[in-house]
Amino acid sequence: MKGTIRDMEKAFTEYFLVKKPFSFQLKVAYYLLSGRNVILQAPTGSGKTKAALFPFFYAQESGLEFPSNHIYTVPMRVLARGFYKDLITSKTLNSFDIRLQTGEQQDDPKFEGDVVFATIDQVLSSFLNIPYSLSMRQGNMNAGAIISSYLVFDEFHLFNPDSTLPTCLETLRILKGIAPFLLMTATFSKEMLLRLASLLDAEVVLVGQDEIHEIPSQINKNRYLFTINNILTADAVIKRHKTQSIAICNTVERSQDLFEEVCSKVNSDTMVILLHSRFLKEDRKKKEEAVERFFGKNRKEGESVILIATQVVEVGLDITCEVMHTEIAPASSILQRAGRCARFEGETGHIYVYQVPLNKKGEPNYAPYLEGQEALAKKTWEILPMFERRPLNFAEEQDLINQVHAEIDTKILEGLEQTKYFHRQEMNKVISQQEIGLARKLIRNDSSINILVHPEPGKIENPYELEAFSLFSGTLHGQFEKWQDSGLPNEEASWLIMYPQEQETGEGENLPIHYKWIEVKNQKDIRISSIHAINPRLVKYTPEIGFNFTPKGNFQSPVKSVQKEEENRKWQSYQREDYQEHIQKTLVVYKKKLSKELVYAANRLEQKMGLSTETIDRAILFAIAMHDVGKMDRRWQGWAMSGKSVLVHRWQRAAYWPIPTIIITIPTIGV
Repeated sequence: MKGTIRDMEKAFTEYFLVKKPFSFQLKVAYYLLSGRNVILQAPTGSGKTKAALFPFFYAQESGLEFPSNHIYTVPMRVLARGFYKDLITSKTLNSFDIRLQTGEQQDDPKFEGDVVFATIDQVLSSFLNIPYSLSMRQGNMNAGAIISSYLVFDEFHLFNPDSTLPTCLETLRILKGIAPFLLMTATFSKEMLLRLASLLDAEVVLVGQDEIHEIPSQINKNRYLFTINNILTADAVIKRHKTQSIAICNTVERSQDLFEEVCSKVNSDTMVILLHSRFLKEDRKKKEEAVERFFGKNRKEGESVILIATQVVEVGLDITCEVMHTEIAPASSILQRAGRCARFEGETGHIYVYQVPLNKKGEPNYAPYLEGQEALAKKTWEILPMFERRPLNFAEEQDLINQVHAEIDTKILEGLEQTKYFHRQEMNKVISQQEIGLARKLIRNDSSINILVHPEPGKIENPYELEAFSLFSGTLHGQFEKWQDSGLPNEEASWLIMYPQEQETGEGENLPIHYKWIEVKNQKDIRISSIHAINPRLVKYTPEIGFNFTPKGNFQSPVKSVQKEEENRKWQSYQREDYQEHIQKTLVVYKKKLSKELVYAANRLEQKMGLSTETIDRAILFAIAMHDVGKMDRRWQGWAMSGKSVLVHRWQRAAYWPIPTIIITIPTIGV
């Protein structure tokens, strides 16, 4: 690796405007730039994000051999938005093309930016050839972007152990030696760290005890934890409220109910804010801005505010409070939430942990923490009393994590090892056959479902252009059952839910996709698609409460705001372009930009496959030369000239054209 530690120290301070980097931040960069993969564990607020970004920026500025694209993967949209917002406002790194790719905000559906902050489902679906951001016919386009990028997976402990985690691990095993990667969290158990390092042949980087005491978020602050053997209520929140309180529920429905109850009982001089995942983009943005204004580092002291929220506050929001109330969850999630209490230097906070309501069987309803995570929540409730009424520092947090998660983490990893070959086969099946149902099982088995609200789904030209609400699949299944039990559908609501099915539209590869909307008749139908439309008669939306299952509303899902890529895209028609001209222009694009983006991954693929140097480059050049040969077929030319194609105009074939002319429309890309 070129460059010295002193060079990296200087660059780090210039990039991030800090006095000096911590040694663990430079150690991460040293390993990655030396060809090693890394697993990092560091406390909340220690600068993990800077440690992840620095190797990429340093490599680009220094001309080091490293991928020219970086994909920063997170489990939740709010985290992606927070990192994106911080970086695009940077005064020192604004020369890079920074983009955001989530289900909610799709700035970069093809992962073309220098740095792309994306959610895990966007990244894994792209690797598996069924990208959530593109149509099925474009399914293989994004896999190359994943393979040729520097990959970061943040808050790894939040990945579903039954779906997301094994798929992510298999992806990394496939990419080992090709794409450099970094896994990060504040709450891995020691057992998980060591086993993952062995499975992935990665280096473990920990923050030394001497550095812990230098991290601002760990200096001169105290958090005290208490367990309350009761459910979380408005009375409990109001009783302990001072000036800033946060109450966190495990489900959106309970947060909505708690919000309404608190609003009905609290004094009028106290502001109450509700934040969860089922708000429209603009409404949610306003709420997050208000939360940061009243709970952030630069908040105005003395104002009385209560925030009612869900897991959306676990990551991505740089906020604090004096008093926190939370329903029981796995220890890792409890500690993520606790990171939003007494977050800043010199603060003191109190955290009250409550039991969850009972389900129909009279047992604690731990949803959405089910199956293996349910056991973690139970064990957390048993262990927490050992940590009550004394300051909860980073060492105590790691002790709690190890006591709760170590045994179950070991079983999870052993299970993953036993089933890895079967899991790899399922991944291969998705990649080769584009099986959506199986893909959803592999990517996020909690199966969040995107919900639209529309009176006539058949009139929706493209369901992906409308703003959708993300629901836990179990919520929709349960609500569908309730509707059916109540006698629906009926005359007032003739249908309940519909889902779209792509229709074949002819030969043109760039023809618009058409959809047929099919009515959901049973629970099995809900599993067919990742997006559904609900009858507006069955639901309601307000900017204060968000989306909820209150009947007789009149809400209709709006069109998404125009995305950055769509705004900037300019199309230019190339006509009478013969084959030689088309290939020459394609080669210019490849040589000018794409070849540089591919060289790192190509070199490593050649080494791994035992190929000679530049074999992949020659294969790409051959593919470019031959990729449109099929369009010189007389039948295709006849179809293009017939006027049936929406992308071409009819032209008389000139006698002097040496070969059949290809008439195409492509975006302007800087040639």
